[in-house]
Amino acid sequence: MLLSKTVLPNKTWTLRSFPEKQFCATENAELLEEDLDLKNVDDDKIIVEVHAVSIDAFIRTMLDSNANPAHGGVGLNCPIPALGYGKVIRGNDKFKEGAMVTGLMQAAKYSVSGGEGMQKLVSLPRAPSSVFLHQMGISGIAAYIGMFVSPRKYPRKGETVVISAAAGAVGCIAAQMAKLCGARVVGIAGGEKKKEFLLKELKLDGAVDYKSTTKTVAEQLDEQCPDGIDFFFDNVGGSTLDCVLQRINLHARISICGAISQYDSGKINNKQSIVGPAHYIKVAETSSTISGFNMMHYQSHFLKAIGYLSWHYYRGNIVCPEHVEKGINSFAKSLEMLFAGGHCGRLIVDISGDIE
Repeated sequence: MLLSKTVLPNKTWTLRSFPEKQFCATENAELLEEDLDLKNVDDDKIIVEVHAVSIDAFIRTMLDSNANPAHGGVGLNCPIPALGYGKVIRGNDKFKEGAMVTGLMQAAKYSVSGGEGMQKLVSLPRAPSSVFLHQMGISGIAAYIGMFVSPRKYPRKGETVVISAAAGAVGCIAAQMAKLCGARVVGIAGGEKKKEFLLKELKLDGAVDYKSTTKTVAEQLDEQCPDGIDFFFDNVGGSTLDCVLQRINLHARISICGAISQYDSGKINNKQSIVGPAHYIKVAETSSTISGFNMMHYQSHFLKAIGYLSWHYYRGNIVCPEHVEKGINSFAKSLEMLFAGGHCGRLIVDISGDIE
């Protein structure tokens, strides 16, 4: 038995109120500190000692009063979910005590669930468990599906590829995939720090700073993509998508992974408020295609994706930096940080203190 106690002191982030617009850690979330009495937990539930969780944009889509059709919703005073990994300290028929698991769990020290959406965490040689929160997990798989599976044709050598939110976890992985295809890659991100990351660490061919006070995104795209754009991997939507559409070439491919510009405003769950592309007619004029994807509809490709990602991980061809915040108390502020753009790569909350 891993449990020597019948009561565990727990900390769980719950939804105090629905965000009106931007998520506010001090107003919309509450850290509930209470004992977890094992006698009150149903026998078919598992208890996971959470080691770490990732801060993903989709979490924000679940916090509005109207539930998101793809991700679901969180009720008031209910635990906020997060993707993470940890150790099962009380198991059920599916997961035994001592097993390491990964998947959707509660943003808490101890997560209680039936084990839905979880799977055993595979141990890879010379790889930390945290890699399953980005490169070997949802971020890497999403980049793979959006780059190689969903579009009618993946980037070719010599083509110009633009990636929005290129300094984030999915974006930076997708950008490196495009480079491996031999494409000329331009990343869009906010601020000089991220621009430097794209050019010096990822070695992209160009970078656009959407926070620039001297040049618009349109002006920068004209400079960085003088011959037009052949492939666009979009994580942002809104006006950024519109800017790119005006510059696409014949038979361009636009792969829609997300629309983070619409998430923190709450617009994503109010379809009448979503800022859509005014220049969609360019798709018809250039015989181009737009393909969107929900990665859970492509599970048959996951194994191949992991094989590709593993190959390039061990050869150092694809990297994803980790920005680690310490302790469960930092979760809500980290969710704020995600939309403020204060990090590069995958934003992680280290709950157990195991990440170096």
